[in-house]
Amino acid sequence: MVLPERCPHSERRPSGPDGDRTRPHRTVLDEITGLWHLPALHRAGPPHPRAGLRVLHLGGAWVAALTCPPTRFARTVPLIRRRDPLAFHVLHMRRGQVSFDAGRRHVRVGAGQLLLVDSSRPYHGRFDDPAGVHSFELLQLPRAALPLPPGTVQRLHALPLSPGAGMGGTLTRWLADVTGRAQEFTRADAPFLAEVTAGLVASVLSGAADPAERLAPEERRGALRAQVRQFIRHHLADPLTPESIAAAHQLSRRSLYSLFEGDGPSVAAWIRQERLERCRRDLADPQWAGQPIHAIAARWGFPDKAHFSRLFRSTYGASPRDFRRRRTPLHGPSTTPHP
Repeated sequence: MVLPERCPHSERRPSGPDGDRTRPHRTVLDEITGLWHLPALHRAGPPHPRAGLRVLHLGGAWVAALTCPPTRFARTVPLIRRRDPLAFHVLHMRRGQVSFDAGRRHVRVGAGQLLLVDSSRPYHGRFDDPAGVHSFELLQLPRAALPLPPGTVQRLHALPLSPGAGMGGTLTRWLADVTGRAQEFTRADAPFLAEVTAGLVASVLSGAADPAERLAPEERRGALRAQVRQFIRHHLADPLTPESIAAAHQLSRRSLYSLFEGDGPSVAAWIRQERLERCRRDLADPQWAGQPIHAIAARWGFPDKAHFSRLFRSTYGASPRDFRRRRTPLHGPSTTPHP
């Protein structure tokens, strides 16, 4: 079961008598299973009457505060093939400890430590503190929100980190604060919360990487800009808006605009440029010779024929009709191909 994403939304499944409704242990573990994209969580010790879950959904990201008894978990290769969110998970232990196995790496994560795992890599583990109680925060961030070099991801995957003071301490306090006050936030807060959280995680992980692997601020900016451009190219035929692009990358609209400042055209101009180029390619391709020009233009986001013709002429120095006449054979396909 995967919980539907609500942005933002707080769900509370308390582990103590604080006046909120409690849920059976099995049900809470099922909800945790859905969030973490695991096949199942299995109780690994004596029965414990309560487990707790409080989660704040932020679009493609989420952060949760959890408590659980001794419990086993696994993310297997078949499960990865079946369901992979293409994300990073960050675990911060507050109480208890967890044994974690990922390939040849066998580690124990104790209270106060962080652990980064890649959803595309198999692992298994066990919350097995002798005291029997474990509390921790778990964070999911899309890969686009953490543009880390592959070498850094490989080195830090399933490697316990001690955040300490500075940015590490800021991150752990932030996770505790946003989960503890989850019910205070509104839907409009989600992009800002996701952006701040991703920035803190990136800073901590960059500080833990080898000096040669660390990303300078401008390099991180460039990597994120490349991710955004790739997303736009894949969705050029969709009704893109600055809001939808920003939301897909956990950015505010202002941050999206800032990302493109000083690096060529604005977001809107770059989208228009890419769409015009797709139209130019189709008009020059013999396989599309049987499709009307206005249909090609509409497919790439130009429903107004006159507006498209003006844009095309100003960009390529010829009308779409003249351009096609020069670039395609006199006798094109007799049928209209379907994209």
